[in-house]
Amino acid sequence: MRSLSLLLVIAITVALGLRVHGPTLSARLTGAAAPSSPTHLDTGRVAPELANDSWLNTDRPLRLEDLRGRVVLLNFWVYTCGNCTRSLPSLIDFDGQYRDRGLTIIGIHTPEFPPYSGEHDRENVRRALRAYGIQYPVAQDNDRRTWDAYGIRYWPSYVLLDRRGRIRYADAGEFHENDATHRQWSRRIEALLDEHTQGLHVAASPGAGGTRLTLVAEPGTQINARLKPALELRGGAVLRFDSPHLTADSAYFADAPDAFAPAGASLKGAILRASVCSKGERVCRTVTLPINP
Repeated sequence: MRSLSLLLVIAITVALGLRVHGPTLSARLTGAAAPSSPTHLDTGRVAPELANDSWLNTDRPLRLEDLRGRVVLLNFWVYTCGNCTRSLPSLIDFDGQYRDRGLTIIGIHTPEFPPYSGEHDRENVRRALRAYGIQYPVAQDNDRRTWDAYGIRYWPSYVLLDRRGRIRYADAGEFHENDATHRQWSRRIEALLDEHTQGLHVAASPGAGGTRLTLVAEPGTQINARLKPALELRGGAVLRFDSPHLTADSAYFADAPDAFAPAGASLKGAILRASVCSKGERVCRTVTLPINP
């Protein structure tokens, strides 16, 4: 009787459009409504690294570590899923709106059916990208390593990461341009794009005759070399940071710029002003940082 009962359960599951995946059920969502708990992800923790080797629309595998400083939206999908493809225009819209402001969208193409179905085939995925006009990077997650690392259960699913690579939002379900869910995701993206960390700090090394000050950028942050960082002392003096080593386009410092504060110069209450830019952004922002040694 147990075997018969199990067969009946499997038959009902298949009839409902669900697939058994490990100890849990995976499903393609129907309609725009998303389940109340689409993933097991804990917001606030650092996102699992991407381990996919096969990519399209990029010349190398992407890693989240290299995208620090950018907001990242992961979309778990498969080209044979209607709920997924009907949501693509919204993602393409986000890519057009926010890429230059610091958003990177990554499609995680995770097949549902066995390899003979064609979902694992690179050329089939490539044709789908052309057909839908997808220009953002897409990883082939044929072995479901990324799907499993994120605990995804549904097609389509979405995970939004902040500039520090931490999970901030996770959800699932079909949505369309200008509907309520599209507007909600837009607000989430804009809020994270507006969250700017300082991105740098000043390291002080006292020595003979004064103090060597080095401006150290956090990973994912570049210091604008065309607008020299300046430390404004309370007495009115200004110390300029500089370095002879610049990037190939002379836009950023390749090495940490430094300045020298002579003996007797008080750094207490000084204000640092610098122009910094997160990787991949075209517009730099001004950072004002009080110094309290």
